[in-house]
Amino acid sequence: MNKSVCVVLSLLILSIIGGVAQSQTVGMEQRAVPLDQTFDAQNFTKLEISPRYGNLQLQPGESKELTVTIKNKEKKPITVSPHVEVPPYGEYVMEKEWVTVTPASSEIPAGGSQNFVIKAAIPADASVGYYNAMVAFTDETIPTPYPQPFPNYVHTFSLSVNVWTPPKVQIQKPYIQDQLEAGKEYDYKIKLKNTGDKAIAINPKISQQDQMYGPYGAVESAFTDDALEITSPKEIASGASVEVNVHVKVPADAKGSYRGAIDLGIDDPSIARNEWADLVRLELGVWKQPAEPFVKTFVTQEASPVTIEVSSNLFEGIYKYLAAGGAGTKNAKEPSFTVTLTGSENNAIPLNKTKTMIKGGVSLGGTGMFPPWESDSEGIYTEMGTQYVETYTADVPAGNLKLGIMPWNTQQFEYTITLGNK
Repeated sequence: MNKSVCVVLSLLILSIIGGVAQSQTVGMEQRAVPLDQTFDAQNFTKLEISPRYGNLQLQPGESKELTVTIKNKEKKPITVSPHVEVPPYGEYVMEKEWVTVTPASSEIPAGGSQNFVIKAAIPADASVGYYNAMVAFTDETIPTPYPQPFPNYVHTFSLSVNVWTPPKVQIQKPYIQDQLEAGKEYDYKIKLKNTGDKAIAINPKISQQDQMYGPYGAVESAFTDDALEITSPKEIASGASVEVNVHVKVPADAKGSYRGAIDLGIDDPSIARNEWADLVRLELGVWKQPAEPFVKTFVTQEASPVTIEVSSNLFEGIYKYLAAGGAGTKNAKEPSFTVTLTGSENNAIPLNKTKTMIKGGVSLGGTGMFPPWESDSEGIYTEMGTQYVETYTADVPAGNLKLGIMPWNTQQFEYTITLGNK
């Protein structure tokens, strides 16, 4: 290769390298780093900032202060002049005027500390949302080999503010949970109360956000959404309460479970920012009255008295309470049992029903499980569920015995067999 060609190639390579190096500094305010320079933390002022992050929840018109301590780790005094920076991106952009820092400047002696008070004041007309800001205590930035949309300051405190307002609509019951019988119809009511100073629109409808899923995808539902009918007013007047009516017509061939949700469609900004906040979840199990009794076989070694106790489940009553918002369902019936006892030769053994016990659970409210406001001033005491216990006695011979239990109007029951005298 001749010398002239080599010179041309060398000039071309040098021009490319020079162009790349020059491009590193364009629009960087001289903050760019040459390609052969590495980050050196020793070049920056040593300041200890505590804490580094702060999170506030404020309503429009409210304010709150945080204290940040800056400790000078240098061997000489350092002047700190904090300034507020707001990232130019995000759905909600905070105004710099919302955040003030006191003092505006301070000379911190070597090894000394200075407290800075950061105050966030939210205007009364601020939109509900999440806002972020940064307090930079020096102008020092971390250099980068490429342009940055926002300076990467070294000495910073990050502030996050959740601007919120209390929901104007209270939902009495966030779920409907019940056991349904195939071929029957059920009615439920969802009570809504508007605590705001103006009417709020609602538009309840079936939601697809809470469907049933298993390890292999969606689980087949006991029935489809068209088995539910929802009726309600279009708005809630200020200070008023309304009811959303849910009618369920269970198909005769239904079995399994139905899981879904009702989107109440509440036009309230404090609720709209959370897509789950105005959902009422539905968990409905479908059952059929059994045609044959439950049978338990047991053995007695000798003739003796026997006591049999059969009881419904108290928690089943709680489910019905939750399903109806504390008022019960008009379809609810008292549980009962048909109990039989037969000997080894399939002969019937007479049973003597000695007692029936009714056991209940009562809530006084305020447990966090139920809404804090009463429904139609029904009173402080609310019966959550009722358990029915039936006790039978008999004298039985030695041998194999069969206990038969046919449950009525209950999905769960327990039994106890006691041999001999209690």
